[in-house]
Amino acid sequence: MFAQLALSLCLAAGAPAPRNIVLFIADGAGFLHYEAARLHDEDPTGRQVYDGWPVRLAMSTAPLGVQYDPQLAWREPDWCDRDATDSAAAITAMTTGVKTANGRLAVDPQGVPVTPLGRIMAAAGKATGVVSTVPFTHATPAGFAVSHADRGAYPEIARLMLGDGDLDVVMGAGHPWHDDDGRRCDVADYRWVGGAATWDSLVAGQLGAADAGYWTLVSTRAQFRALGNGPAPRRVAGVAMARETLQEQRDGDPLAAPFAEPRREDVPSLAEMALAALNVVDGDPDGFCLLIEGGAVDWASHDGRLGRMIEEMTDFNRAVEAVLAGLDERGLLGETLVVVTADHECGHLAGPVPAYVFLTGEHTNSLVPLFARGPGSGELVARAMETDPVRGPYLDNCELGATLAGAAAGLRSCRTEGPAGSNTNTGRSD
Repeated sequence: MFAQLALSLCLAAGAPAPRNIVLFIADGAGFLHYEAARLHDEDPTGRQVYDGWPVRLAMSTAPLGVQYDPQLAWREPDWCDRDATDSAAAITAMTTGVKTANGRLAVDPQGVPVTPLGRIMAAAGKATGVVSTVPFTHATPAGFAVSHADRGAYPEIARLMLGDGDLDVVMGAGHPWHDDDGRRCDVADYRWVGGAATWDSLVAGQLGAADAGYWTLVSTRAQFRALGNGPAPRRVAGVAMARETLQEQRDGDPLAAPFAEPRREDVPSLAEMALAALNVVDGDPDGFCLLIEGGAVDWASHDGRLGRMIEEMTDFNRAVEAVLAGLDERGLLGETLVVVTADHECGHLAGPVPAYVFLTGEHTNSLVPLFARGPGSGELVARAMETDPVRGPYLDNCELGATLAGAAAGLRSCRTEGPAGSNTNTGRSD
């Protein structure tokens, strides 16, 4: 299976294939989300986070039954606001090459499970892990590793992620005993961590199995920081002391300017979690695959919180830089495919720069950026056969999935067809 994956990632015959893959997803981030963060956090030298990256493309996230229309998208902007994907369908496309209906994790439109990237890599003997600023059972990290017809079945998804032996790292929010300001709660909420029995076993160090390894739980910022260096446990569950987001839902004025309100100092940053995860998986002789998500970019965009969105994007970009530095220090940068993108745009962020405004509180079909570097990144350029008049060459998200999961080598095809109207968004979804 890995031979097929490696083949699909080669730039040309004889070109090196990646030993490792790191997929960064800023959930809900379109081009202007990245631009807003860049303007706020620009290096005094003028350097930008993605300067020098050889692959700089756009990507369509149009859902099952919908095709991105570059002319219509700019002629009638509200077209982008209709019938958009959710994160479950998006991550399925991005990690399997298969389009599916909203709400499904690595399950095709007919209800048949498909194999996501995390499971492919685990089957090849590689270490795998997910890191997020929201609960690790949310759609994007969950869809990297498990198949489930209902993205909202959080307790069951948590048990799958912690119980099947495929993952070596899970990190995010979702602590049952702490709220989003770190306060101890009188009543626990176990939905994000698989229920009380699963949590109690995790705390006791008895969750897992002898062959796959037992989970080591870390929760404090000091523990996450310590995990970034030196010997690491075989499997780590990092559940920060926050209920749903590390920072985005903390107290204070949610509409304040970026970083104007005091930040929580008792939870790890995304960069600290990512480096801890890297230290757990980097010793695998077969290589590793990580998904690292800035999940609360989407939460802030749903609620029209521009300042907090910029905070989340800034944290995300700093995590990218930290991981690149960590890979370089380990001598792994040259053999690692790094992809940075989004699962969809949220909020229809509009200019003029820098006076941004959210035009909606929902997901859109606007194109999102895609940056890539390392062995295999040229395959993505080859797939970007369409051109948008504003964003330039673009590929579809299932073409990213096909590249990552081996579709170009015939493992599976990129399936985009589906019944009209099969995607509907009701209420808040991310």
